[in-house]
Amino acid sequence: MFITSYGSFNGSTWENMFQIILKRKYMQAGYQRVPATPGDFGIEGFTKDGLTFQCFCPETNEDNKKLYERQRDKITADINKLKINEAELVNLLGGTKLTTWTLITPKMGHHDLIPHCNTKRDLVKSWNLPFIDSDFNVLVHECDDYALEIGEYFNQTDKKLSLQPDADETSENKLVAWKDTQIPLVENAISKNEIIIRSLNKKKDADKAVNILTNEQARHYLNGESILRKWRSSQPENHQRFTELMASVASELQEKCLLTNVDPSPFLEEIKSYMEDKIRTSFPYLDESTVVRLKNYCIAFWIMTCPIYFEESIDEITNN
Repeated sequence: MFITSYGSFNGSTWENMFQIILKRKYMQAGYQRVPATPGDFGIEGFTKDGLTFQCFCPETNEDNKKLYERQRDKITADINKLKINEAELVNLLGGTKLTTWTLITPKMGHHDLIPHCNTKRDLVKSWNLPFIDSDFNVLVHECDDYALEIGEYFNQTDKKLSLQPDADETSENKLVAWKDTQIPLVENAISKNEIIIRSLNKKKDADKAVNILTNEQARHYLNGESILRKWRSSQPENHQRFTELMASVASELQEKCLLTNVDPSPFLEEIKSYMEDKIRTSFPYLDESTVVRLKNYCIAFWIMTCPIYFEESIDEITNN
């Protein structure tokens, strides 16, 4: 499966999703799906005003060089089919002149794909095919070009939406840089994690445990911020609902923290379970990994920004 920011796909599931997206997006333009059998004409759908689309998703993630080569070869092979199948396409298109041929793929392997598209555009124009418009163009679209449509697809079907953090935004270097620039948040986490570790009576390697716990919370924070940016692009209304849910739960936490007599560690587990149930109930179309990442983000955010706080008992202070 090819892992994207919106979930994992193979060639079939990618095309199936985009057939639904394109039908909805271009309904008024008379979008028509083109089945691959009994003949593959190098297009999988077109509109009456000349937009045509071809989907391509590799079976697995691979380095950018290999991805670029596959995309380049896919464009070359399918563009050539326009000339090879000229007679069939004249009949299929019924007078429609194609203004664009667009490859829809999860991400572009290399920017060299753009000049390759320009070369193929000029080649197609040189063929003087009767169904090609004088302003014909060859384009590449990626996941994020259809963020809203992908969000609607998952929201309106029984499919599970997987929102994954961007690796570039959550790398080890970004984690270190973030901690260096967000010192008050990190200090809040350290002070609370010290209380948690002391409550567990972990005196051996306590400082190491606090450091590991703080790093994990910082990682959860960055993962969540990356996911929320993608969610805001794909489903702004649901993203807003989530931020409102976070705010409403945060307003409860001060009272919960003040009144609880439960030790910090089990109390934190109660909050985690409570928030996970809230997310799962409010957003049933999110997949398991996304629910867990969002729950972890909420806990990290609240620990660092203080809606979650712990008070040490007199005995704990005396014993330490």
